[in-house]
Amino acid sequence: MFFRTAVLLGLTFLAALPCGAAQITLSLGAISHAAFEAESVTVAFDAARRGEADIRLGRLKIGDTEYRELRLHCSGFYFDGRRLDCPQGALQRQDERGRNRPALPFSLAWRPGDGFLDFAMRDVDAVALSPLVKRLRGWRPQGKFDLALAAEAGSARLGLAVRDLAFASREGDIVGKDIAFTLDAAAEKSGAGWHWRARLDWPQGELYRAPWRRVAGVRMEAEGGLAEKTLEVALAHLDVAGLGGVTASLRWDRERGEATDGGFVTDRIDLAAAMRDWLQPWLGSLGFPEWRVSGHGRISAEWQARELRRFYAGLEEATLADGTGHLELGGVNARIPWEEGAATEAEFGVGSGRLGDLPLGGFNLPLKIDGNEARIAGLVAPLLDGRFLIDELRLAKSQSGWHGEFEGGIEGVSMPKLSRALKLPAMAGSLTARIPRIAYAPGLLRLDGALGIEVFDGGIIVHQLRLVDPFGKQRRFVAEVTARNLDLGMLTRTFAFGAIEGRFDADLHDLEMQGWKPVRFDARIASSEGSYPRSLSVGALKDITALGEDAPPQALARVPERSGFSFGYSRIGFGCKLRDGICLLDGVEREGDDQRKSPGDGVVLMRGSGMPSVSIIGYNRRIDWEALVARIREVVAGRPGVVIE
Repeated sequence: MFFRTAVLLGLTFLAALPCGAAQITLSLGAISHAAFEAESVTVAFDAARRGEADIRLGRLKIGDTEYRELRLHCSGFYFDGRRLDCPQGALQRQDERGRNRPALPFSLAWRPGDGFLDFAMRDVDAVALSPLVKRLRGWRPQGKFDLALAAEAGSARLGLAVRDLAFASREGDIVGKDIAFTLDAAAEKSGAGWHWRARLDWPQGELYRAPWRRVAGVRMEAEGGLAEKTLEVALAHLDVAGLGGVTASLRWDRERGEATDGGFVTDRIDLAAAMRDWLQPWLGSLGFPEWRVSGHGRISAEWQARELRRFYAGLEEATLADGTGHLELGGVNARIPWEEGAATEAEFGVGSGRLGDLPLGGFNLPLKIDGNEARIAGLVAPLLDGRFLIDELRLAKSQSGWHGEFEGGIEGVSMPKLSRALKLPAMAGSLTARIPRIAYAPGLLRLDGALGIEVFDGGIIVHQLRLVDPFGKQRRFVAEVTARNLDLGMLTRTFAFGAIEGRFDADLHDLEMQGWKPVRFDARIASSEGSYPRSLSVGALKDITALGEDAPPQALARVPERSGFSFGYSRIGFGCKLRDGICLLDGVEREGDDQRKSPGDGVVLMRGSGMPSVSIIGYNRRIDWEALVARIREVVAGRPGVVIE
């Protein structure tokens, strides 16, 4: 109160001076106020020119921000005790930083008696703000703006127009380019606070806030209340071009600087735009692969005391597909409610789907949600002529992240139909695979127990299966595989290989795959124990020999492939230790282990029996893995083989 009275008396005294008076300087010393503190305040007035005034502040502190050496100059200055006019004002810092920036122009009219205020800045260069607003110093602002603030008798209006605005944070995680927007707001006194309304229109430019990028096309209307400790957005409606509308409310704690309560509900939104502009950048920053989404949806959420209380998501004729091509669901219609402290049941229907290259029929997903846990039990989805089963799928969130468990499998799928779907050679029989339990923890998907697959009249067991970083781009697959008593005849007929009769076992240890390509393993394939027919055709002999020699054998090339003619064998064995792209070849024995033969450097891949007797020996033990795979493909396809160096 003393400060205000002293200023009014001093300015009244200056306004009453005669025209011939000399330069007058009024020193107010230090000023302390609830909103600010000022030191070394002086007001200089040239009575000879009248209408010119300077106000200097040695130090000004507003909140936690401090300024030094401020100068406010006013042309056309007028004050008669009731009204203060400054039609042409300029504010500038007088230190080295401020002198290198343009002054901030403004106009001001003020009547202290009734609270009338008219403050405006026109066509101001944004860079002029950086010496005065410390938070802008590292942003390198560019562009122009107009600002108008008017207040009178318990009401106030604010108008802001920005054009050609550009800025960037020091870290580069927030960038604005060619932005233009307008903000119009009005407020009226209501009890101890204010009731306000605002409208924002952003028609031009783009904004990047890592990891999101947003192009203009946003409009918002909002209203609420402002009190000493809280800011309330009672109702706000946001329209985003290409996406849809959102209606929201919010309560902001001004002392804590955080939202405490709020909620939102969307209009019918475009899922493709929502995924592209909002969800995918966030998922990408977490290392998740890209998802493709189409259709429409509705989302709502409510939180209280800074905790999420309710959530709802609805999908309408949506399509969901992951970028890896492993999963696609079409014709999805869903209602997924969630409420803290209450169990809810979701409706989730799928018209059709795909697991890799395998088509899925329509199904309904029995999804139950309880707190931070979601559970699916008893799902049966048609898969070709069989079934895909989820006995139980559970996902739960804890302090360490998401955890999950899965039990299910595949039953009764025709191998011929499966072969066609996977674009593989036709296989006989049916496929049944049971998954006892798959558990998920952050960064790791693992199989507890063993995965059993019945195929080629034998059994394949996959155990110690782990998928490291399953949703990342560098996912790794680790497993142990055991196969027993598989029918060689069914296998070779399936893959257009020369005919071989018999049975075999296989062991695949320490298998590691990166991006679904093997990078290391220890593999062994050998004849099964027991008594059964063991023979191979001339074509099979040629195919096997082509895999282990540098060139097709000339002797075998002259042997005709007559129907019913075959060679007998006692053992077939093939081993490969893969390291650094090189396969170290092994066989049933080393050449020369048989005392009837002279020692050599080769490995025996097949030991013949009967008359005539033919054995296959490989001399090229170090084989490039990619070249070997290419050779196998060519042999199976019936084309001439390449030489494996």
